[in-house]
Amino acid sequence: MQKQIKILLTLLIALFLSVSCSKDNVTNPIKTKEQMLQQKWQDNDTTYGTSQYVITTSKFDSLYNNSTSYSFDIKHIKWTSDTAGIIYGQYTANTYSPEVVGKWYAVSFKDLTETTIKICGASKGSDFSAENFIEAISKFTEANGYFGTFSDCTAVR
Repeated sequence: MQKQIKILLTLLIALFLSVSCSKDNVTNPIKTKEQMLQQKWQDNDTTYGTSQYVITTSKFDSLYNNSTSYSFDIKHIKWTSDTAGIIYGQYTANTYSPEVVGKWYAVSFKDLTETTIKICGASKGSDFSAENFIEAISKFTEANGYFGTFSDCTAVR
């Protein structure tokens, strides 16, 4: 009888350990790279004000002190790795340059984690729009000088 109890206890301990060590995907879900990207991000440098970037499945909003600076509908995300890429889209709003609404824009990102990202909007002098998607993907590159200084951002919870 004692041998049977020992075997039963051993099996119960093994079962307990296997269940307690398993990852609970309900309370700790594993996020996809897209889910990690689709958040509200805040620039860590608040010297001159608060810059935030809201990324959803279909829209990118750039906010400065809680007011929209520019927005665009996301048309394509070119992933260059699991933690970096370029978001392309068409402007739906631009507070400072309303003439670019309907034109194309791009935002580069890198070093993506669940809580941090580096973001840089395409800009070279006063040039920050393209006429179409084909022009945007050939024009807005780091090699062409459109992505210079990246902002270190943290997810807003």
